[in-house]
Amino acid sequence: MTTLLQLEKVTVKFGGLVALHEIDLTLNQGEVLALIGPNGAGKTTLFNLLTGIYRPTTGSIYYKGEVINKLQPFERVKKGIARTFQNTRLIQGMTVLENVLIAHRQCNTEGLLSSIFLTKKGRDRREAATQECIGILALVGLEHKVDELAGGLPYGEQRLLEIARALVSKCEVLLLDEPAAGMNAIEKKQLVEKIRHLSKEFGIEIILIEHDMGLIMDISDKIVVLDHGIKIAEGTPAEIQQNPQVISAYLGGEDDLFEWE
Repeated sequence: MTTLLQLEKVTVKFGGLVALHEIDLTLNQGEVLALIGPNGAGKTTLFNLLTGIYRPTTGSIYYKGEVINKLQPFERVKKGIARTFQNTRLIQGMTVLENVLIAHRQCNTEGLLSSIFLTKKGRDRREAATQECIGILALVGLEHKVDELAGGLPYGEQRLLEIARALVSKCEVLLLDEPAAGMNAIEKKQLVEKIRHLSKEFGIEIILIEHDMGLIMDISDKIVVLDHGIKIAEGTPAEIQQNPQVISAYLGGEDDLFEWE
């Protein structure tokens, strides 16, 4: 199994506060990896570390065997690492299609003059980018809403639109920060199916933070558990479900953690 992304003994400190302590983590091709842990465990810090918002105090981050500790966020996107955020960051007054187009590399590299005075070649490129974005919207089930305003979408569909914006970067690793937040049971089931489809059919490796334990157990190949910045467990959903240290970290020893809906 090929390792795509790896952390070795990564520590993150903010002054005297240790946010992450000597974290080891691997993401292999074809995996959906879930990060779980109580509030303040370090999950978002780890996401910010992977995307270049933070840099490790010590330790190394490898992507395809290359150390990426010092790469800026936009450089990591170019390498193939993209993310969504816990709170939606859509442009509410723009259409669904426009929200995806602005994340497309082709549209981001056009100069002012070429944007205003499009040549035939420029128009062809813009049309190709538009069709690509519509295709990506189809992957998340929003192709029929390309002309609707993003702000008018139900919250669950806004989350899917954010995933589409990440996918248009042609990422190989997709980080999803609480993708099921605000979704009802039906929307969550559809989300699980879409994530599986992206992972298995398109070869996109996925790391997600999520509090819905039912969803985590249903979708994950591997789970990493953090508590106060320390990795306390790693394993398959079945292994994590039976891990007493994980149960203790969440509920002080109660054993009904994974019965939550």
